[in-house]
Amino acid sequence: MSETRTRRHRRGRDRTAAHRTGAAAKFQVLSAEKRAALETRLAEANPVTALWLRTLLSRDDNHRRNRERATALLGDGSSSSVYDNVDGRGFKGPGGGRMATVLPPVEYRGSTRQVAGLYPWIFGASAPMIGPILGPHLKTGAPVGFSPLAAKERGAITAPSCTIIALNGFGKSTLLRRMALGDIASGIRVIWPGDVKPDGRKLTEAVCESGVNEVGYGTGSLNPIDPGPIGVALARYGAAMDDDVRRRYEFALHFRQVNLMTALCEIVRRSPLRDFEEAVVDSGIRQLYTPVAAGGRGHDVDHPARISDLLHLVEAGSEELLADVVADNEDEYRAQVKPLLRTLRALTKGRFGETFDGATTVRIDVDNPSTCLDMSAVPEGDALMRASVLIAGWSESFAAVDAAHLRAITGNGPHLAFSIVMDELWQVLSCGPTMVDRLDSTERLQRTKGVGIVKVTHSIVELDKAGAIGSFERSRARIIGPVPRSEIARLSQVMQFTEQEKTMLTNWSDSADLGTAATSLTATRVRCAHCNRSLYFLAGGDNEVWVHQDSDAAACEALSPFDEVPAGGAVALPAKAHTQRPSGMGHFLLKLGEGGRPGVPFRVWVTPAEKASGIHNTDEKLDAAADEQRRAAATR
Repeated sequence: MSETRTRRHRRGRDRTAAHRTGAAAKFQVLSAEKRAALETRLAEANPVTALWLRTLLSRDDNHRRNRERATALLGDGSSSSVYDNVDGRGFKGPGGGRMATVLPPVEYRGSTRQVAGLYPWIFGASAPMIGPILGPHLKTGAPVGFSPLAAKERGAITAPSCTIIALNGFGKSTLLRRMALGDIASGIRVIWPGDVKPDGRKLTEAVCESGVNEVGYGTGSLNPIDPGPIGVALARYGAAMDDDVRRRYEFALHFRQVNLMTALCEIVRRSPLRDFEEAVVDSGIRQLYTPVAAGGRGHDVDHPARISDLLHLVEAGSEELLADVVADNEDEYRAQVKPLLRTLRALTKGRFGETFDGATTVRIDVDNPSTCLDMSAVPEGDALMRASVLIAGWSESFAAVDAAHLRAITGNGPHLAFSIVMDELWQVLSCGPTMVDRLDSTERLQRTKGVGIVKVTHSIVELDKAGAIGSFERSRARIIGPVPRSEIARLSQVMQFTEQEKTMLTNWSDSADLGTAATSLTATRVRCAHCNRSLYFLAGGDNEVWVHQDSDAAACEALSPFDEVPAGGAVALPAKAHTQRPSGMGHFLLKLGEGGRPGVPFRVWVTPAEKASGIHNTDEKLDAAADEQRRAAATR
């Protein structure tokens, strides 16, 4: 049995040697004499023999090419036998670094200007590049770019509309500003029609000097029946327009005034207007802007009417208004319109009157790269007022877009594209079911070519309660941030997620590790009053104990190594304590279109220049309070 085992061992060694010899021989070639002999035989051979000889010569050609390539790779003319022990996974044997699994390379993509040194040896990634770059793909690291207008232009979506849903504090505002900066850089005009936080004010101030308009009691006013941008454009360019086009814009202007006025009435009343009340408002606004010679009040662009003027007109009555109410006499008319008079009067008094019953101070210049209607002066608890200024700002912004198109079609200005950011959508929808129709009318009123809309809310529950799920379904792009598992279940009823995407979204919403955060907060740094070196916290309790590190203590003349710092010898450093960020901060999932198409997970990336500018800092008040506490601790 031992002899058999020995013979097997010898055969194994022989096979190993033969394998090594064969591997080394794969680069061996025929000598010049042997190759010449084969070529001579080929010239005289019959067809069958010639086929075999051609195969031998072809094999020799391959060996010669492989040997030349191996020699060229070595670069020093040395023996190429080292390549007998290497393949696509690396060198074999101990210390060779051979990879059991070859990972795919990280894919990058950019313009030929950005990657000129790599072009044309670059390749595309599976991440969309349809708009400004928002950040890297979470899996491949490839850049992800998106904006509604760019996606619509390139056919990725059928309508330039996007809805963003995520919890508070996970970077929705930073994402909005990142998209806005990219749009501004590409020549798109960005409008923040209802900035209640505010999110877009700093960005607007950074890119232009006159783009911020304040709205709210104590700051600025917005007259809902002012002809506004459309009226100004009609007065300037109407003479050069076709009659049909001019009448269409005149109707759009009147409809905007009526829609906004009735929306404000419904917000104040907290219930919808009756049919004849809407007719009275419609007829009243028309009479206010009818010339005196034709039986109206004679208001125009230079002398716009106010809500108080509409109140007096409805209160006085007229034949047309009586006909709208179908009243047989003035007493019956007054009895029918009394609720409407109460509502109009509420809009002329107090905080509503200060904001809506005055001359409009908002002037949107469409030539500015960014325009912000700052409504942060309205307190958060005043839900009715916030909803009122939001819907008024949205209406004014869409009117400015329409006026810009009117200017362009008359040849008095360029054709412009606009991106409108409709943040805090839930605050308007929470005022009642009629707000959905009003919002939809506001959107559709000026939804002409060249307008992209980004709507932002916290949960689909807010849309469901208001009956606004249709608005979410009409959004051809959805960006979902960190949300709880219950929100995923609700979203799954109107869009499709893979199981991996569901897990990813809920994991993002988990808070950071509390133990790490707590540890970082206790690691407050202080310095020694004697040697000015850092001290370290040793124990806690009634008396905090701070000690030197061994090397620092030896250098401090006042203390020996590991001596406790006496009272008054520790001074707090005026530096920020480290805080832990939420695990899913800035993480979002981009879903385009319908069906089961996988989403694109990405992380919002902010450039150093953006960080230095401070446009993304929304914690200024908290930072100021923390700095004040540190300064106070340093003086104790």
